[in-house]
Amino acid sequence: MNYENHEEVLLPTRDFLRQLIGQPKVKNTDLKSILRSRGVFTGSDEKEIVGPILIKTGLSPVEYIDLRENYKSKEESPKLKTRTIAWSTATPLIEAIPENINYDTILNDKFGVISIRKLTGFTALEDNSDHIYMDFELSRSDAIKNIGENISSHQGRVEIRRDPSDNLLNISIMHTASETRDFSHKITNHLIKHFKDEGHIDKHEQVKVIRFNDFDNTGRILFLSELTQRVQATALTFVDTKDIHFSPDNSIKDPPPNIAWMKDKIEDMKIKGTDLHSTFFVKDAESHPFIQLFGLQCDYNFSLDKSEGTCRILFEFSETDEYNNVELVLNLSLLKMEANDSGISRNIIKRKLLESLENFKLETYEKYRTKQVA
Repeated sequence: MNYENHEEVLLPTRDFLRQLIGQPKVKNTDLKSILRSRGVFTGSDEKEIVGPILIKTGLSPVEYIDLRENYKSKEESPKLKTRTIAWSTATPLIEAIPENINYDTILNDKFGVISIRKLTGFTALEDNSDHIYMDFELSRSDAIKNIGENISSHQGRVEIRRDPSDNLLNISIMHTASETRDFSHKITNHLIKHFKDEGHIDKHEQVKVIRFNDFDNTGRILFLSELTQRVQATALTFVDTKDIHFSPDNSIKDPPPNIAWMKDKIEDMKIKGTDLHSTFFVKDAESHPFIQLFGLQCDYNFSLDKSEGTCRILFEFSETDEYNNVELVLNLSLLKMEANDSGISRNIIKRKLLESLENFKLETYEKYRTKQVA
């Protein structure tokens, strides 16, 4: 059977379907949502009640693929990081790439757990010699899991573009797991060293990234609010803010009365709901200097390459306990298709949606960052 992107779908039935439904990663709400879309309502959300109904009736191709997408580990959601560095020569980017790169040496997995499964090498994107990319896939062996489930694959992408207007390199790292993130970092570090050795980048130039401490508290709130809500010149249209992650900045004295109760009591707070961009934490400028905003998660409508639907994106300074030096990461955690006349895959749509934010993200960063940032 075919579904949207012409993918062959082999539907699980009976025991195979029972095993799929029994997986911990398949949530009760996922199953109830399928029944609700059929107009079937149950008095309980428990798998013991909902599961047998689906096992008896089976799944349609659309239902199965949606359930399979939700089943995938959270780490498989594409995450995007960006950095920039100045370029010093007129040499086209594709010509500056070293002829031979030993990617196994760059990976340097001494324990034999991670291996390169696929790798394209750097290629010009749409014949643009100053816009190159490389897609790759890593395999990870997990000895703790059962045989047949102990090999997982994770995709990544490194994309580099030279902007002729300012001669800056914009480096985008798309990763789905910590291994693909680390491998991407090693690749970009290897290339930057090579570019410096060849004189394409000044040896004193440093990579610039969007970090938590590039902003004061007010600037960080304004940056994340504008980035998430305006989404200017992108494929996205803002719908709602669903999650806010913040804490009071206890190092700043005399907070206003509406947040004074949090001082020395709240260390970290996550709020889920609707219309959260209208809360006083975000809207009240008087509170901004006293709030450390770590992240916002928002819902969007999108229209891209004859594809339409909704998605949810997390914009967060995350991946470490030390927030002061952490990078901004974009994580597309949910995608629902309403139309896909182009037939392109969900993974490509996810990547393109995140990439559509790049220029606006960098413009907004320059607008609100602390000007002393090097």
